[in-house]
Amino acid sequence: MKTTIRNRAAALGIATVAGLAGIGLASGPTLAAPAPAAATSADAEPQSVHYPTDTGIYADELVRAWGAGNTDRVEGFATPQVVDALSDHGNEDATHWVKTGSDGAAGTIYSDYENTVTGETMSVGVANEEVSNGGEWGAPHGVHKVQFGN
Repeated sequence: MKTTIRNRAAALGIATVAGLAGIGLASGPTLAAPAPAAATSADAEPQSVHYPTDTGIYADELVRAWGAGNTDRVEGFATPQVVDALSDHGNEDATHWVKTGSDGAAGTIYSDYENTVTGETMSVGVANEEVSNGGEWGAPHGVHKVQFGN
């Protein structure tokens, strides 16, 4: 009888652990992520934004942020002139840009996109040396040129 009780208790314990593990997996990584540490002083530094060191990914991130209407992120990735050009253009149908290629010239890598709704083209110029600085993080304001075409 003691063996039966132990076996059932062990099976219940295993099922409980497996169930909790399943909840953690189904809920995603945010459930398991630790809470951010609270700032302990008024002069604590804010977390930095991740800037990729790959120029193609850098341009893609700018286009995604613009399409999502994330002004803060656009301002982080682009120079003020590019931010103004994107703002002047507007972001209607901005979620429909598809990358069509890339090319480099004079220290700038140009990523080309086409809007699948309007047929419009866009070229995004990223400063190669500034962004691909050999470190783990790229630099802010690496997109220094944007040009729209038909």
